[in-house]
Amino acid sequence: MRCYRLGTVWISLGRGASAVLVPLALAGSLRVAAAQSANADSALNACLAADTTTGWQGVASAWADESGRTWSNDSLRQVLLALAKADQSVRQAGQLADSLDTADFQLRMRVADSTNAAALRDIIGRFGWPTKSMVGPKGASAAFLIAQHNEELQHEVLALMKVLPPGEVAPGERAMLEDRVRVHDGLPQRYGTQLTWDSTGVMRFDPIEDLAHLDARRVEVGLPPIPVYICMMRAVYGREVVWPPESHPQR
Repeated sequence: MRCYRLGTVWISLGRGASAVLVPLALAGSLRVAAAQSANADSALNACLAADTTTGWQGVASAWADESGRTWSNDSLRQVLLALAKADQSVRQAGQLADSLDTADFQLRMRVADSTNAAALRDIIGRFGWPTKSMVGPKGASAAFLIAQHNEELQHEVLALMKVLPPGEVAPGERAMLEDRVRVHDGLPQRYGTQLTWDSTGVMRFDPIEDLAHLDARRVEVGLPPIPVYICMMRAVYGREVVWPPESHPQR
């Protein structure tokens, strides 16, 4: 059975004070998915409109707000934004979900991800991890996007993130990277951001620890409640999402 692991990246949906950050599929951005399905954007908005919780939106939006902010290395920021654009460009496809199963599509992603990861590793070697104060929220998120698409970088990047002062990396991005690393290491994830897409077209959550307190952990880092997240995943991919996880070790 061939499987694909899905994670999340984030972009802003909406404008001004009403803008919130929403999760996107690892395989491609929401803008790509929306372009491929005329109903994807409206379906995602419907997921948000039905959400009666707002705490997670406040956490996510507060970190991502760039109004009135400055950063110390704008030239590096521009390099990171260009890398993120290249990362997303290679993931564009007529039908994203179906394209994941084609050899050509997978090869293009692997080549691009390797090239982008080499560039990011050079950046880390020269500047350390690109932080919010260094490259702004968008630049820091661009660096995260590249790192999460390269398994060889993920442990190193997570370690770098963990020693940074609070507020220098997006809490939701650190949570997602922690989940990804834990899943790769055979451990249950903590925030429920990682899903596996199996050969039947169904998306299944990788094992999650302490399900009873999952949404509480998610809101603390600016991730939407699981029902909203599932709604968004269904909107982006048009596939069924199995909940709850079939196995979830408790700790």
